[in-house]
Amino acid sequence: MLVAVARNAWRIYSSGCLRGCAGKLLALRSRSSYIIISRRLSHNEAHIDHISLADIEVITEQKDKKRSRGRAEKKNEGAKQKKKTESLKAQTNETNPDDSLTGFYQDLKDMVDQFSNRVDGEYVIFTQVGSFYELYFEQAEKYAGILGITLTRKQLKSQSIPFAGFPDYKLDKYLRLIFSKGLKAVICNQRRDEFSNVITRPIDRIVSPGTVVDEGLRDYHRNNHLLAITFPEEPFKHSVMEGKIGLTWCDVSLGTFYVLETNFENLMAAITRINPSEIVVDSKFDIEYLYSGKWHPQFTDLKSYYTTRFQVPSTKRKLQDYASKFADNKKLVLSTFDLLKQKEISASNLLLNYIAECLPNYSTNFQLPTRSLPSEVMQIDPRAAKDLELTETIRGGMRVGALANIIDRTVTNPGARLLSSWLLMPSTNIKEIKQRQHFITLMLKFGSFTGELIQLLKHTADISRIVRRIDNNRAAFAEYLEISSTIRYLDNIYDLIKERPEIFKVFSPIFKAFIDDASLHKLGTHITKTIDSSVTLKTNDNNNNNNGLRPDITIARTNWNIKADASKRMHTLRSKYDDCLEKYNQLLEDLAKQLCEGETTDLSLIRHLKTGEFLVNVRIKNKKSKELIENIKYEKKYHTRTSVKLLVPEWKELGNRMVAIENNIAIEEMNITNELKAKIFKHNNSIKEMSPIIELLDTTQSFANMAQEKNLVCPIVDKTTDFDIVEGRHLVVEEGLQDRSMGVANFTSNSCKLKNGEAWVITGPNMGGKSTFLRQNALIAILAQIGSFVPASYARLGIIDKIFTRVGSSDNIFKNQSTFMVEMNETAIILREATERSLVIVDELGRGTSPQEGVSIAFASLYTMIEKNKSKVLFATHFGMDLKKYIDKYPETKNAVEFYKTDLEELHDTSIPIDKRIIFHHTLSKGLSTHSHALLIAELAGFPKSALEIARESLPDETTS
Repeated sequence: MLVAVARNAWRIYSSGCLRGCAGKLLALRSRSSYIIISRRLSHNEAHIDHISLADIEVITEQKDKKRSRGRAEKKNEGAKQKKKTESLKAQTNETNPDDSLTGFYQDLKDMVDQFSNRVDGEYVIFTQVGSFYELYFEQAEKYAGILGITLTRKQLKSQSIPFAGFPDYKLDKYLRLIFSKGLKAVICNQRRDEFSNVITRPIDRIVSPGTVVDEGLRDYHRNNHLLAITFPEEPFKHSVMEGKIGLTWCDVSLGTFYVLETNFENLMAAITRINPSEIVVDSKFDIEYLYSGKWHPQFTDLKSYYTTRFQVPSTKRKLQDYASKFADNKKLVLSTFDLLKQKEISASNLLLNYIAECLPNYSTNFQLPTRSLPSEVMQIDPRAAKDLELTETIRGGMRVGALANIIDRTVTNPGARLLSSWLLMPSTNIKEIKQRQHFITLMLKFGSFTGELIQLLKHTADISRIVRRIDNNRAAFAEYLEISSTIRYLDNIYDLIKERPEIFKVFSPIFKAFIDDASLHKLGTHITKTIDSSVTLKTNDNNNNNNGLRPDITIARTNWNIKADASKRMHTLRSKYDDCLEKYNQLLEDLAKQLCEGETTDLSLIRHLKTGEFLVNVRIKNKKSKELIENIKYEKKYHTRTSVKLLVPEWKELGNRMVAIENNIAIEEMNITNELKAKIFKHNNSIKEMSPIIELLDTTQSFANMAQEKNLVCPIVDKTTDFDIVEGRHLVVEEGLQDRSMGVANFTSNSCKLKNGEAWVITGPNMGGKSTFLRQNALIAILAQIGSFVPASYARLGIIDKIFTRVGSSDNIFKNQSTFMVEMNETAIILREATERSLVIVDELGRGTSPQEGVSIAFASLYTMIEKNKSKVLFATHFGMDLKKYIDKYPETKNAVEFYKTDLEELHDTSIPIDKRIIFHHTLSKGLSTHSHALLIAELAGFPKSALEIARESLPDETTS
């Protein structure tokens, strides 16, 4: 029996629940003895000795003598070695200051040197010392200023070293700062060996944008993908983009894992769809040459992503060695590996090697590798995603102001992640699109149902995240309850759906596996019966050095993590503790009457933080209470001007008993929790399968909510190549107009009708709405193919396979490219890759060179897009008249092009301010704009009058506006 208790205690201790308890040994203290738990060095099992307090004192004395002898011997040896070293230095004139460093600082110096020599990025080493994280040596000098912390020096015996630090609770703050500077962090947490009491500080994790597992650094509204890419050998030998490329990406905190084999042509679109926080490539691959654009210019956009050139260790493990990183059984995982293509295997191996180095102690429990199918999604490259501001704005990179923020009405993290994923990978599967539309239609039809659904969804949890936290001992007890409550609320949602046959027919299939899984529902019930509902969401902190025992029990404990009836032993222990509580309250009442006689109510039973003594603390409020205390019979241990601490035998006895029972309760709680974790792990896949239900319902209600709020219509999506939008609107611009403090401004809608091989050439003044019109049509196409309703009065769209954008650019100094070079690179990609199902939007092509050459390039590009690519083209330009002259020379092209314009009106009263005198007409009308009204726009921008006069005088008469 006693041995069983000891084994349980050891298991608790080794799990970290009772770290540091009773110093060097785990001691379960009772009134007259200790149970000492240790472990044989040669056997992974606990053994136990039951010894008295007197025996402990003898053992301690013997150990102290042994230590003293050991220190003396070590000191003599050290003196001899020091003398020998100094003699050697004198002979060789050695002056290296590192030779005087102690073991701890020498280890730190070696680590700093090691990471300074790496080629895969800059690393900042945070070493935990007590409740601080510290930087040393050249790292302190280099990064203290960047982090905004004080640089000082630490004095050692023979030298001082650079040093900086910050409190451990500010770690997340400084990690965010490090990421913003493109750096990585090496976290070395302190650990105390339970036998030798030696503190070590091994690498706990390497933190980079793609390997974040810290709650404070993650936005669970978005995926945090880590992407590994493997390239073909020596791809740059050929000018043609040949060879297969392997992509593997995962979200470490959620356990998702995807693979894909693609080619260079589709690489950038795939990366846009994945939207990685970090890309990992083998350090042997010349990624800088790919970045440069010298081989093919479109790959310069890769430089916008956080990239790690990972130096794969020489002892690289094979993919099969990582089967344990996946949640399913090894046989199933290995059989799935066998189905992967060669490049997918290479990328997966690279990714898992990188994760193994960065997160050596983290349990990933990935889902089985899933192959992404790019053939069923619209291709959007990084440039188009940025130009259209799908997930973040061009200026500032903010989510507010991007399309994703405008259309997001989700109420759960899983729903928000799915919506963001759909936005970057619109479907080309008509059946799937129509199913999503049908879901939205039903939710709009049954508005009261949708309202109730939203309220129920708000109570569901981010299941994938919680399961991962439980796997890694990071979850709070309240998060266990969130699993059971999510099961319960999904049952409630299913009951809500059953009340409406029309909805039940459509949505019931996604619930089938969940409803049929009786064991999952039993698990939910078991969790509810096990975990006490009073627990809070306080999470387990890996850096918490609390030993698990409460040193101060001024207020007796009434809240527990596990319910009393969770086990027979727990029931017995809690009953004993409740009996103690009654005695505690009675003792408190008796002492109050005896000691205070009504003069003070400030009396408490405490356990002294340093000595562990059980004392009665009495506060002295006035002269009379002071006199009462001076005459009491109990021994006074600590006396101050305002309080006195008394040694009361009854409290000492009761306190010891309460602590002993509480320790036993802690053991039983951990036993029960481990059993519960095992059951959750057994149902791991079933639990995570709840997440897709939540995702789909939440994203669908979000679309329905937005459709009603924004007056959207259901588009017709078919296999034709038509593009027909009536009274289309730009959702983001429309939202911005409504947010203006001066009142609501109406957005001017415009229609657009195109077939493949046709183009609209749009002319007009700056600020006339040309760019807005171009972008709104691309956004409507994307919204239609993610299954959403669209901002128009009518829309019919044939499936679009790719969207290309060539809109306003500026010099890209970061990529060593001029404005014109950027234009040419982007246009070249369009001319090579656009198809008859592609939508191309082009804004002011050819402006970066002379007018004559610019017009010729604009015409050649437009001609090729229409005649060769057969794409649908929206082409805004200031070269309208010149471009028409070229087009008129080619009858077939002339028939495929229509000209539209926007305009402005200037009032003749010059006394009216310029911003009131100019009226923009944003409605498109057929025809060519004869003027760009550049001087009026310059005046509106605040040009000095003298400069405007010079500009007017310089213009030929025929161009004066």
